[in-house]
Amino acid sequence: MNWGAIAAIAEILAASGVVISLFYLGMQIRIQNRESKLAAMHEISEAFRDSYGQFRDGDIADFFVRGNANFQSLTDVEKVRLFATVNPLLKVFEEAYWQFRQDRFDEALWLPMVSQFSFFLSAPTLVQAWEQRKSHYNTDFQKFVDGLNKSNYKID
Repeated sequence: MNWGAIAAIAEILAASGVVISLFYLGMQIRIQNRESKLAAMHEISEAFRDSYGQFRDGDIADFFVRGNANFQSLTDVEKVRLFATVNPLLKVFEEAYWQFRQDRFDEALWLPMVSQFSFFLSAPTLVQAWEQRKSHYNTDFQKFVDGLNKSNYKID
C-alpha cells in the first residue's frame, strides 16, 4: 500500500469522525433544549401554584370575596394587600405568556393555564385590579389579557 492510499483512508476516517461528532452534538443540543423547556415549564407552574396559593390565607380570601361583591367596600389597606397578592400571579402569567411565545412553554400546559387565568381574571375584584394596574405590564401582554374570553366568575 502506498502513502497516498493511506492518506485517503485517513481522510475518510477523519471525515466520518466529524460527521459522527456533529450528529452526536446535534442530539445533545436537542436533549438540552428539551430539558431547558421542561425546566422553564416546571418553574412557571411552581410559581403559579405559589402565587395562587396566597389566596388560602383567610384574610386575603375574605377581602377577595367581599371585593367581588363590592370593590369599593374594601379599605385602602385591603386594596393594597389585594394588589400585592395579585401582582405576582399576573407576573407569572406574563412570564408564561412570553415563554409560550418563544416556544419554550408547551401548549398542553399553556392552554389549561390560559383557561384558568381567564376564569380567575373574570372575578370582579381582579377586573378592578387589572384595570388599575395593567399599565405595569408589557403592552403585548395587556392586549392578550384584554382579548381573553372571560367567563362569569363564581365560587360554587
